[in-house]
Amino acid sequence: MAAFFIFYSLKSKTSWEYIKKRFFRLCIPVFVFVFCAGDIYYQLLVARVTGSDVAYLTTFLDYWYACFHKIFMLNQVGFGLFHLWFLSFLFPITVITVLLNRAFKKKEKEHIEIENKRKIITKTIILAILLGIFYAALAVVFYINNISFDRWLILIGTQVRLNQFFELIPLFLFGLYVYKKDWLTRGNIGTWQLWGVLSAILIFLRVVLFQYGLFPILDEICKVAEHNLTMPDKLTSPPIPTYFEMTFLITNFLRAPICIFLLMFLLALAKKFFNKQNAVTAFCSKHSINVYILHFIPVILLQYLFKDMPVAPVIKVMLMMIIVIPASLWLSYRLVYPHPIIAIAFFVILKLIALFVGFDFYYIALLVVTFISFAGAIVEFIKYLVLSRTIVQTA
Repeated sequence: MAAFFIFYSLKSKTSWEYIKKRFFRLCIPVFVFVFCAGDIYYQLLVARVTGSDVAYLTTFLDYWYACFHKIFMLNQVGFGLFHLWFLSFLFPITVITVLLNRAFKKKEKEHIEIENKRKIITKTIILAILLGIFYAALAVVFYINNISFDRWLILIGTQVRLNQFFELIPLFLFGLYVYKKDWLTRGNIGTWQLWGVLSAILIFLRVVLFQYGLFPILDEICKVAEHNLTMPDKLTSPPIPTYFEMTFLITNFLRAPICIFLLMFLLALAKKFFNKQNAVTAFCSKHSINVYILHFIPVILLQYLFKDMPVAPVIKVMLMMIIVIPASLWLSYRLVYPHPIIAIAFFVILKLIALFVGFDFYYIALLVVTFISFAGAIVEFIKYLVLSRTIVQTA
């Protein structure tokens, strides 16, 4: 979907204007997040595994040492962009696309032959199957050569997992192809029900395979790993049965078709029901990246806060969703979007103080910000309901 909008955006902006806008939209948030929050997870992890507090300044320095020491190594390191890896990956791919488009730009034909519905659906399904076979074969090749398919690749500020790299590039190119062929504006990509059913069937199959074929073994492996991290006596990992490898292969094959069918489902759904701008979609579009960036910090903090709570994990997840989503929206709406410089300065200063005062200060301060934002969102929502009722009654 990110690829789909590139060429459209270039119609109203020059290449340089578009790249500059994308840099401020994608890269600046990554820099700020990594400095302010990239090491929070590791600080909490060390406290949980070792049972002792480590100076936050030490964790901070170790985090950045891992970044610069192994930045060109294909390995698991104590440095990560977490969910913002996608923004760091999207920006260079976008720049390459824009530059190639500028170098090889041709005069667009006024009349492009539009493919019929059957051809579009057939092409999409064939692509999904071929991409699934390619992805599964690639996973086998990496497995045979003892290379972890989900290892992180870190290269000059860009971070991506190997499996995601080989998955996202074809999907990105697919988005460019859909735009160039006018599938959405003039073509018929099929109904949202069609793609929704196909997606649901494959997702259900993958969930069943994970639940009964992968999770039992993975659970045992994780328990052994946790025991070996926290206890002096070491356990050996359980043997991997043959069915586990076959299940792993099938689930990897299903990834690509699920991704493509879900993309087509969302595009068809949007084309049918959300093809006109309204207040809700405009609001979500304006704050989407901010919420995407902000939400991770309270999720990690609340995970740690709730870890010993004697309730089912699903209840904890629902509770975090109820708190985090409104809090992130309100923080973006009231602070980050209207006052980005003030927001950056606030979090940077808070982090600098924490490096010298200690992590407990930072942990409590960020929790306070989260709950204040959540309270603010509740107040805003109540005001909206009162205003809406007043308008209705007046009318």
